[in-house]
Amino acid sequence: MDLELFRKLLHNLLNTEVMIYDNDIQVLSTFEDTYCFQKTLQPMFTADSLFYLLNSMHSTTFYEIVDKLDVCLIFFQFKQKIFLIGPYVRTEYSDEKMQNILIENKMPASYATSLRLYYTALPLFAISQIQHIITACMISFDPLFPGYSYRKLLGFQEEPKEPKIYQQESIDYSKIYQRYHIENHLLKLIEKGEVENIIQAYDKMQDESASLIDLFSSPVYQSPISILRALARKAAEQSGLSIITIDQITQKSVQRFSGADTIEKQRQYCYEMLIELTAAVRDHLINASNYSPVIIKIVEYLSLNYTQNISIHALCKISDYSPSHLTKIFKHETGLTITQYIANLRCRQATEMLRETNLPIQEISNYVGYTDNNYFVKVFKKVIGKTPSQYRTSLHT
Repeated sequence: MDLELFRKLLHNLLNTEVMIYDNDIQVLSTFEDTYCFQKTLQPMFTADSLFYLLNSMHSTTFYEIVDKLDVCLIFFQFKQKIFLIGPYVRTEYSDEKMQNILIENKMPASYATSLRLYYTALPLFAISQIQHIITACMISFDPLFPGYSYRKLLGFQEEPKEPKIYQQESIDYSKIYQRYHIENHLLKLIEKGEVENIIQAYDKMQDESASLIDLFSSPVYQSPISILRALARKAAEQSGLSIITIDQITQKSVQRFSGADTIEKQRQYCYEMLIELTAAVRDHLINASNYSPVIIKIVEYLSLNYTQNISIHALCKISDYSPSHLTKIFKHETGLTITQYIANLRCRQATEMLRETNLPIQEISNYVGYTDNNYFVKVFKKVIGKTPSQYRTSLHT
């Protein structure tokens, strides 16, 4: 039985941490370092306590730890493996409740902000919801699943002692600053069209065993790739890139990502989306660097509609210029007439199709906007310097 697949299924359905414990104390130490906010408030979230609990559990019981913060962890055994799910919370955050907890434990107000950040980053579940999902997955993997009992663990009984007085201390928010730094760094690279730097940043992340998806897998992100895609889309929009172009690139990534059957493919598709989007921004910035805002709008319109019969009146409506003024300004900024610019776009598309397909020239002519094949040949030769047939032949010589 593929228990790693079982773990991934639970992780995807619950959108929270799911770990397999296989007598490796390091797994528990990592959990404590990552999720134990304060040992006094969460004594059962320490590696030593978890080790004790996991080694004295019953094989057909769901155990739910509920600490003083009402942060929960569920663990159970399935097919001789122990699974830990969480942490998660069962109630929404309450300032009043958390203030009372800090006061009762004689902890200073300096903990309040970090405590709120810790608590609100965790997913919100009801125990019945989690049990239902876990049970359904178990039955899917084992139709003879016997059914489990449930036991809540509220904490260890300790001998009365003098309450500890906590001194106000500096709290580490470095991970939050790091997350925002990574987000802003990626946004700037995309917005400036820095393809090479995006590649280098990605390679560096891979070397540090922190892929783009991993970086956005914090509990603060309910849907990591959706968040990354949205950030990338807004950064590209800030560059002035056409929102139609942006949507074409990002929507394609949505489809590819939904069809990915492995994490590796998801990471690759995410990477390719960032590269393609950043390259589109770069090309836009290069092409638009010497153009006025009005001509940029005209160029974008032509790039999206060049296979259609475009009237000068439609372009005048976009630019709010008269036909004569628009014609003059367009030629001055691009070096081409509007007709020549459209011909270049059509012939550029035709060369790509001649190079990458075996379609008949007549079909390519129709596809790029020329219903008269003879006229297409004439225009193509003027723009490219060869007829379509000569161009295709030259590719194989």
